[in-house]
This record gives sequence, C-alpha cells and structure tokens, in this order.
Amino acid sequence: MKLRKIAFYDKFKCLAGDCNRTCCHGWIIPLSGEDLERYAGQSGILKLKLLARISSRGLYCFNRGSRTCPFLNKDSLCSLQLEKGHDFIPEACRMFPRFFRNYGPFEERSLDLACIGASSLFLKEYKNLHYEDFEGEPLSAPCTTNDDITMLGNLIKARDGFVNMLNNVTTFDGLNRALGAVTAHSRTLQDSLLRGAADFPGFNPNDTGAAGGRLIPADISFYKKVMNTSFYNIRLKYANPELYRLCTLFFEDREGLLASGESLRSALSDLEKENKEAAGKLAAYYAYYLCLYYLKSYEDYSFLKNASIGIIHLNMILLFTLLDTGRGEILTDERLADIIAVYNRRAYFNEDIVNEMYGALDNEESFLRPSL
Repeated sequence: MKLRKIAFYDKFKCLAGDCNRTCCHGWIIPLSGEDLERYAGQSGILKLKLLARISSRGLYCFNRGSRTCPFLNKDSLCSLQLEKGHDFIPEACRMFPRFFRNYGPFEERSLDLACIGASSLFLKEYKNLHYEDFEGEPLSAPCTTNDDITMLGNLIKARDGFVNMLNNVTTFDGLNRALGAVTAHSRTLQDSLLRGAADFPGFNPNDTGAAGGRLIPADISFYKKVMNTSFYNIRLKYANPELYRLCTLFFEDREGLLASGESLRSALSDLEKENKEAAGKLAAYYAYYLCLYYLKSYEDYSFLKNASIGIIHLNMILLFTLLDTGRGEILTDERLADIIAVYNRRAYFNEDIVNEMYGALDNEESFLRPSL
C-alpha cells in the first residue's frame, strides 16, 4: 500500500524522563480490547495492580481523573514499560504522538503537536512541511467511506497549494492574505457543493476573498466567547497547569492587550519586530493543521468549517503567545513549542470542545470577513 509520512516523522524521539510535559499526565489513557486481554492474562500482584487501576465507566482506561497515570514512577518513567517492555504498555501510549489517517488508497503519517517533543521538532523543521512516499502496510483502518478518488486527488492538490503558499509567508500581513486565500477557496468548494456543480475549482492563491480584512488577530469579542466555552474550566489547574496559567493571564488582562482591537494589533506588530520568524512559524502551524485535518472534508464535505477551525486554533495560539510575551517573556522556540503542546492537548481531542469553539463565531462570514 502507498504510505506517506511527514518529512521529519522519523526524527522524532521520545524525551522520556526528560520531558517537562509528560503525556502520562492531563488526560485519560484509553485501553483497547487487545490491551484488556493482555492485562487480564497477567497473574499475581501485577494483575491486581492493573485491574485495580482500570476504569470502566463508559470507557476502559487508565487515569480517569486526568491527573497523573498511576504507573508513572518518581523518575517520570513508565513502570510498566520498565518491568514488561514497550510492547506491554497500552496501544495509545505506544503510538503517541504518531498520527495516522487511512484514506483508502493511501495512509498518511504525521506527529501530533500535543507532544512537546513533536512540537519542538516541528519548529525546527517548520520549513520542511511535505510528505514522503513509500510502500508498506497501513497502521490504521480507513477513516472514510467516500470512494470518489477524483475528489480526493483534487483535495490533495488544493491542500498542497495551501501548504506551499503558507510555506512562503514571512509577515503577518502575508499570513492574513494566505488565510484569506484558503478560506476563499474553501467557500468556493462549499458553494459549488451546495449548487450541485460537477466541477472542482482549482486553487488560486491570488484570490483572497476577504480582501482588506484581517483573520488574525480575531476580534476581542471572539476570544471572550471561546474562553467562556468548556475549553476553559477550573480543573485545568490540575490537569493542564501551564494552559491554566495562560488562561489566567487572559482573565487578568484588563487595560492591556485586550483593551481594544488597536492594542491587540499593536502587540502583534511588536511581536513581528522582535521575532522576524514569528509569522512564518505561525503560518507553518496552520499549514500543519491543514496537513492533518483538511482532508476530513473528503468525508464530511465541510470545507469551510475545516479551514476555519484551524484559523480558530491559530488565533488561540497567537493570543496566548501575545499574552505571554506581554508579561516580559521572550518568544523562543522552546516557549512557542510549549504553548502549542499544552493548547493542542486541550483543544484537539474533544469534538464537543472543538464544536463549542466553532460555535463561538457569530457566523462564518463575520469571522472570515472581518473589517479592519
């Protein structure tokens, strides 16, 4: 079968005990049927420990409370792996942060940026966003029931065009134009679908659709609506302390960054002056989102929604970056990787949260065609 992997896929190495954002803390660890069978087949004290720590309330898992996995030892290493080897730990732990999507004719392999090691690697390789082809056996089942191969090919061409354009972004003005082009094309596809058109319009990077508008930063009212969804709750203080800290900066901001749209745009301008690569790296963040998620449109036909959800994520990363640097922090790759990792861990894995954030838009048009 044809397989495709993001160019830096094989460079990833788990930070293990040196990781400051361990994947053993902050979320539940789902257990597959194979995991459960393997653990039920153990004996003695180990079997008792395993069965005592498995929660079965609607989902078999470890770490139901999303605190710290009970098998993480004092050296921040997995005691199950140390005792029984890598193949013994849950499938979710073995595979993370590797990300697979099987579209039928091929499977794509990437890295999930909720892992601090993966987000750090991404920022080192952010100008190297392309897939490499090879042959092998897939590691995931098909994620779609669509068999329109022509449509899939056209979507890939569009996505490749988006990524190539975003790879050349060097300024925030350029990023806004690129976002306008992506949303304009996605809107064209959506309109064509609603009209029942048989053709699939090609991507034109010069068609920005929202000419003269700005997609980043978003309006302050939008940020406030998102922060009033279930994206934020007090339990973050224990499950995701760094994201909780960043959210606290938002709620404490009164007369600073969020005082007006002008102050928000001024902070963006200051960031661009202080870090010449900031716009390019944030453009790459959106491009990487499109690499992983835009082909969802092959199944759900929600071209505009899938494009705009990525822009929501981009705006939230930008917001937390500006809040952080506004308190005197310097935007190093280490800081940006940390912000990306803790944000993605919260915002990417819960469809209810994603839909609430998307629902924070008054409507797509007001978000995708804002005035200056």
